[in-house]
Amino acid sequence: MMQALYYDRDGRPVSEERWRQLGRKPGYSRIGYADGLQHGRQVTVVTFWSGIGGDGPDGPLLFCTCAGVRSPDGRRTAYQRVWGWATIQAARTGHQAVTSWITEVAAFLAGRTGTLPPPDPALPAMPAPPPGEPR
Repeated sequence: MMQALYYDRDGRPVSEERWRQLGRKPGYSRIGYADGLQHGRQVTVVTFWSGIGGDGPDGPLLFCTCAGVRSPDGRRTAYQRVWGWATIQAARTGHQAVTSWITEVAAFLAGRTGTLPPPDPALPAMPAPPPGEPR
């Protein structure tokens, strides 16, 4: 089955022209943003709507979370990672989980703890939407 290439934030297929219009709407793309010093390291987490369908187990991955930890001087990236989400609710939940988790990574990289964080953030199970609702 062929998937659409472009989607709105509710998971509905849209034309490329409509996708471009949505992307220019102030505030439409940003889902979450966190940036600050954690354990002497610059930690940034950004979650946004891309609207471009990528394959995921729960449907097209329309949202993305990028997280990074930079050296104390902010010039070198010490760690970075990316996650994809199928729904806006998963993106919001994922953003919160990644923000908490990356703080643990920063603590480990800074030598503040000897405990290596789990390889992935603890993500709560997302209930399936009711039949007929967009994912």
